[in-house]
Amino acid sequence: MFQLWKSLIAVVRPAGLAVAASLVLAGQSLKYLTPQEEAYLKGEISGDAAYEHLRHNTQFHRPRGGAEGLMEVARYYEQKAREYGLADVRLIKQKATYPAWNPRSAELWIVDPTAERIASTVQTPLHLLDNSRAVDVTAELVDVGDGTNEKDYEDKQVEGKIVLAWGGPAAVMKEAVSKRKAAGLVLRPDPRSARWFGYPDQVRWLSVPAEETEGRVTFAFGVSYRQGAALASRLASAKQPVKVHAHVDSAFGEEKWQVMVEGYLRGTAIEGQDIVLTGHMQEEKFSANDDGSGCANLAEIARTLAKLIREGRLAAPRRNIRFWWVTEIGSERQYFADHPGEARKILANINSDMVGANQGLDVLRVQNVTRLPFSRFHFLNDVAESVVEYLVEGNTSQLAMMGVGAADLYPRPIFARLGTRHRYNAAMVPFHNSTDHMTFNEAPIGVPGVTFTNFPDNYIHSTDDDLWNIDRTQLQRNAFAVATIAYFLARAEEKHIPILGAEVYGRSARRLGQALQSGVAWIAAGRPRAYADAVNLLERSIERDKRALESIKMIGPGNHAMVDSFIEGHEKLGQAYLAELAAQYRSLTGRQTLPLEEPSPVEKELQKMKPRLACGPAEFLERRNKVKAVDGLHSLMAFEALNFVDGRRTGLDIYRAVRAEAQAAPEGYYGTVEPGGVAQYLKNLAAAELVRLE
Repeated sequence: MFQLWKSLIAVVRPAGLAVAASLVLAGQSLKYLTPQEEAYLKGEISGDAAYEHLRHNTQFHRPRGGAEGLMEVARYYEQKAREYGLADVRLIKQKATYPAWNPRSAELWIVDPTAERIASTVQTPLHLLDNSRAVDVTAELVDVGDGTNEKDYEDKQVEGKIVLAWGGPAAVMKEAVSKRKAAGLVLRPDPRSARWFGYPDQVRWLSVPAEETEGRVTFAFGVSYRQGAALASRLASAKQPVKVHAHVDSAFGEEKWQVMVEGYLRGTAIEGQDIVLTGHMQEEKFSANDDGSGCANLAEIARTLAKLIREGRLAAPRRNIRFWWVTEIGSERQYFADHPGEARKILANINSDMVGANQGLDVLRVQNVTRLPFSRFHFLNDVAESVVEYLVEGNTSQLAMMGVGAADLYPRPIFARLGTRHRYNAAMVPFHNSTDHMTFNEAPIGVPGVTFTNFPDNYIHSTDDDLWNIDRTQLQRNAFAVATIAYFLARAEEKHIPILGAEVYGRSARRLGQALQSGVAWIAAGRPRAYADAVNLLERSIERDKRALESIKMIGPGNHAMVDSFIEGHEKLGQAYLAELAAQYRSLTGRQTLPLEEPSPVEKELQKMKPRLACGPAEFLERRNKVKAVDGLHSLMAFEALNFVDGRRTGLDIYRAVRAEAQAAPEGYYGTVEPGGVAQYLKNLAAAELVRLE
């Protein structure tokens, strides 16, 4: 162990004192703004102002595919972007594959034996399932339980009737309407699930199939747990049939479209390294947090930065900052398909999706911020992590603070005027998809992107995602974090290389230490293939963090020697850790010979594969749904397998990288990656013509 420490001391020296300073001072200061810049940005950016945008947007039901409410919100942000002084603002109407469904009105009444309104879009649009067809019918209501199995319909005649069920909309529609000619559905939450006890009046946002590929589709109403239980009880005790009247006025438009709004905060020096901020406009009414909050924060960040730059309180950025209010995921994919050269003009993406959650309403809520996937590792990761840590430390109270006479609850508080004083419960987490940043990270775009996304959330996609669910303070903290990261990336130049290099180097050293810790623990536990997996994890970690250090050179042509010095130190540290791993293996097992794993037949097959991308953004958009999933391979690891395809890596290289990424995450996060799964997925990619196997 003493030899390891001597090696570590030697490693730190080439990178200079900046590294030591970074390791000592980590978390104590915001490295990317001067104190005056930080004060101006904190003072100007407002969660209260962001909240006001939500008052407008939550008025509209705005599903994707051509909803009138979605266009209303897009026009609003187009207007605000112009009002706040963004350049080259445009509303872009794009083609889409989703149906253009628009509801006008709908209601469901009990009409016999007594009149009672069950559901109406006057109360909430979510009472009517999306894609419901127009109808005007009076029929008996029949309880079929789950409604997705043959046994649910035994001894029940449902033809021409409306069924009450708790199964999935598509499955119930197929069994009740398509097979048995029921008129329509009333769907309730599953009464067997304890989840609904805490949310008895929540109405979920659901949809019936837009296409009739599985048979006839009509309409469905959704009701809350409390309503569903009352209806079931009423039907069970009824002495005569209960009849309901369903009226739906809705229509499908002929044009399928989606929409995005784009505006620029123009840089002064560098073209082709834009920072893109995203938030998505489409969702259900009210959808205040998902993702009304992200769109509102984008507008507030635009207003704040434009104002402070105009007033001379912040210097103009050197790179463009683009603001994209989008139709989630679809807009970006279509944009890149329509403009395939644009991806090369983007340095990084920061996405805001669910950034206003009142964390006091649900102790489960965490403001998660994703790390970059291994395939896209970049200095953006460590800038984001540093800023998030700074805000968490500054907005968390610890017992020891009382000993230094802290004047406030938190050392560096950020509170909205009308917001809560809750702590900032945020955390960096391994990469996940499911929102707009994925469209930047994915092949063939290849731009690093992170997202601020609250999870878990018991209010998402329901009537509970309303204004009362939003905390102005959380809006403000997240807006400050995103604005800080974006502004630093947009203004970074050669003079920032020492502090940026120290940040990435220090965090890389920490990550290598974690990889070593995991590997030694696997060996101590006698895990199969422990040493081979430990070596693989360390080697892939060295490669990953070297890419992050190399990415620093993007910010300017000067000071590359310093970056090379950091890289040299990083590689020496990695080699020292590999030597220490070998020493620990010998100590823990008593064996002096290191194990040599013979490649399996599948690994030999992978070694012969050399996949190369065979598509651009347009072809990717067209063919991506043709790729067959592989049982046992996590979808995010499949995502990474494609991302690692670069024409240089073999299939074995890709397998090893993806396996290491899965093992670096907490247990159970990405599952287990085996060579057979990766080999089959690469073949599936080739069959879909996304890659070529050479």
